[in-house]
Amino acid sequence: MTATLVYSPKGCLKSDLPTAEDDLDARTQQLKSIAACLFYGIVALVMGFVNKGVLQLWPYSNTLLMLQMAASVAIVYLGKYLRILHVRHFQLQSAKSLLPVVFFYNANVAFALAGLKVLNIPIFNALKRLTPVMIITAKFLIGDGVPSRQVLLSVFTIVAGCIIAGLGDLSFDPLGYFMALTSCVLQSTYLILVERSATEKGYNSHELLLYNAILSLPVLILLIHCTGEGIAAFSALDGNMKSSRLFLPLLIFSLIMGSLLNYALFLCTLWNSALTTTVVGAMKGLFSSVIGFFVLGGVKVTVLVVIGVSMNTFGGIWYAAVKYDQNYRMAKGRFHRSDIDLKGHQSYLPITVAAGINSNLK
Repeated sequence: MTATLVYSPKGCLKSDLPTAEDDLDARTQQLKSIAACLFYGIVALVMGFVNKGVLQLWPYSNTLLMLQMAASVAIVYLGKYLRILHVRHFQLQSAKSLLPVVFFYNANVAFALAGLKVLNIPIFNALKRLTPVMIITAKFLIGDGVPSRQVLLSVFTIVAGCIIAGLGDLSFDPLGYFMALTSCVLQSTYLILVERSATEKGYNSHELLLYNAILSLPVLILLIHCTGEGIAAFSALDGNMKSSRLFLPLLIFSLIMGSLLNYALFLCTLWNSALTTTVVGAMKGLFSSVIGFFVLGGVKVTVLVVIGVSMNTFGGIWYAAVKYDQNYRMAKGRFHRSDIDLKGHQSYLPITVAAGINSNLK
């Protein structure tokens, strides 16, 4: 799209002159990005406790993931049938182009669920906050440059807090730490792929959700069949439903929230960036860590754990403040430099990825 440049009476480009309307547009785009972040953060916060509750009663993470994917397919097609969601027909070529995204997504979720089974929530969240560091490193390696000093310092604070919290974790579980850190690597790769490939092909959030679920199901079915988890899971399912009236409603809620979480993640990444999505996840850890200390238990509180989690939290807040300021200045400057009309992309929940690209503050 080419910007139209108009000269003012003083000989300056009109598009370069700051106006109140430009400032309002920049603020509006920022508010939309923030709305996507809050949506993802709230859903992720609730989902962490729901998954933890289900896995404590029914410890079959791959089977749970398979059921969540099946629920996602059903929900998207129901929305399409009721004409609530705009989804194009399934295409084999599109499916092939998204295979890397699907692979890293499923690997990330599988390792995350496995780590969540053996780690308490505060420590798990502290480890997952390493993901922004991996995003920054990966983007530097692929030529995206070095972030500002304040961004690097805030990320360093997050990392330092993670290490201190780990040193103070008296219930240290090497396997759990390995699962959580591997999940960080996989999530970084997955989000960068979403940011770089999905946006270029014009998929909307609902289509990404659908393709991700459909392509994931065969792999998950094969996995639970080969490991024998499927038989054990469905045998235990009947016993859990008989022994607890709350189990089935909790499981159904988990399936619905799993679909919503995937959609929220895609939306946040497309409206913002892979790095911002991971930082939202880190900030979500602030609330889930505090709640996890008191609600779910399993935490041996030590001075190092408290210091580490606090440093994680402070680093996340610092990073969010720095990025908000940077993104606002970038958006404001972009409006000042051009007369590109963005008024067609004013909704908080964009229908197409193209709309998200126009407001994406990278």
